[in-house]
Amino acid sequence: MGRRAYVDIPEGQIHYQTEGSGEPLILLHQTPLSSDEYSEMIPILGKNYRVLAMDTPGYGKSFRPPRPYEIEDYARCLIGFMDALDIGKATVVGDHTGAAIAVEAAVGHPALLDRLVLSGCPHYTPEERKARLTDPRYATRMEIKEDGSHLLRIWGIPKSLAPHSKPGTWHRVLVDYLVSGFNAIDAWHAVFKYDIERRLPLIKCPTLLISGSEDVFLHRLEASASLIPRCRTKVIEGGGDVIAYERFEPFAEAIVEFISNP
Repeated sequence: MGRRAYVDIPEGQIHYQTEGSGEPLILLHQTPLSSDEYSEMIPILGKNYRVLAMDTPGYGKSFRPPRPYEIEDYARCLIGFMDALDIGKATVVGDHTGAAIAVEAAVGHPALLDRLVLSGCPHYTPEERKARLTDPRYATRMEIKEDGSHLLRIWGIPKSLAPHSKPGTWHRVLVDYLVSGFNAIDAWHAVFKYDIERRLPLIKCPTLLISGSEDVFLHRLEASASLIPRCRTKVIEGGGDVIAYERFEPFAEAIVEFISNP
């Protein structure tokens, strides 16, 4: 876990964790997690880089958006975060939702992103995106029940999405879900509405696509890679949808190796 800090961008305050020095390396978490997703990886990566793991607006300790944000809004906040910290160029790592945000930032601001690492890139088909928007796991806002039954419902979400994970991992997801509260589903909806297939061919920087062997997007890995001009892929055995929790060492090693030899 890194040192915690806040920085002001035009939209509000961004909370982030940071450690190390040198070349900037920005980590973007998945939904509905926070920068704590990378707690085990930050000390490892901080040995070589200036690591900055930010909380996406609406999650963790960052500001709550006044309306549901789209991926373009989250990407704008990432660029504002870099500007506020005087980061001229950085390698950006994104996991699931974070990958979509990183893609949009790379396409919209190619001069600012040196390299991309996309883990579990959410490359849905149009039919899948439409279906996800009405899936109860993603479409139902948290409703606080007197008997606490809402906690059990939320507990079932990571359990269904990451069935190979352990209860301790589901608990960590539950905690971050409760912190984001009524905003929890917003970034999911942003991903489902985002036509990432149209954006992937526009990426100009070297890109590493990572998938755990149990990740829900493993079957789309090669299709995603075929759309990105300068791309390589890596599969991490035993990794699932929460790879930064459970396979953080090989995940960190893959990032270091890619930055050293993009």
